[in-house]
Amino acid sequence: MAERLPRPDRVEGRALSPRAFRTFGIEAVVLGPPVVQDGLVRREGVATWRRIADHGPVFDRLAATAAVDPDGLLPVRVVVAATPARDRAMRVPAMGERAARVQAAAEASPPAGWLLLVDEGPGETWLYLAEEDDPAAVLDGFLGRRGRTDFARARRRSGVGSLASLGLLAGLVLVIYGSALDLGPAGQLAGAGVLVASLAALVAARPR
Repeated sequence: MAERLPRPDRVEGRALSPRAFRTFGIEAVVLGPPVVQDGLVRREGVATWRRIADHGPVFDRLAATAAVDPDGLLPVRVVVAATPARDRAMRVPAMGERAARVQAAAEASPPAGWLLLVDEGPGETWLYLAEEDDPAAVLDGFLGRRGRTDFARARRRSGVGSLASLGLLAGLVLVIYGSALDLGPAGQLAGAGVLVASLAALVAARPR
């Protein structure tokens, strides 16, 4: 049997523009190889960061230690942490001047940082100015303050939610079409029971 070759890493060393971090003013990144830490894929690298009002105070703190370029961008060292799926979603290439600027910043090795960028999914993104010097400690400190994500429990909840959604559909079919399927009142009653149980399972599986 032929040995399966590992998938090429299409993130490492490339000028990328992850959509998840654009709302923070992150224009582009160049990241290093992946390291798995606490269920997240952690990478170190460099980003070009544009000041936006929501994160102005954090930007200003780093800008006091490094020069903002004429385009208003601050080159900064970053630690990026994402779920495996979100790590793959970062493969959006930076184009033109964005790519040129971040590549130049990576070659110059900016002094400012670390800035932690975390992506665990839509609505689950964070920007955090770290005080730790070691990238692993940067992520560890953030998880300690926020509380560690139990990814096994999250997967169980996702599975329960999927089954409950199928249960809702089956219950609706029994309630609406029970008579047409010659199941009579008993079938419709069973459908109502499935609906109630599925709704209860969805409520129990919702994120907290």
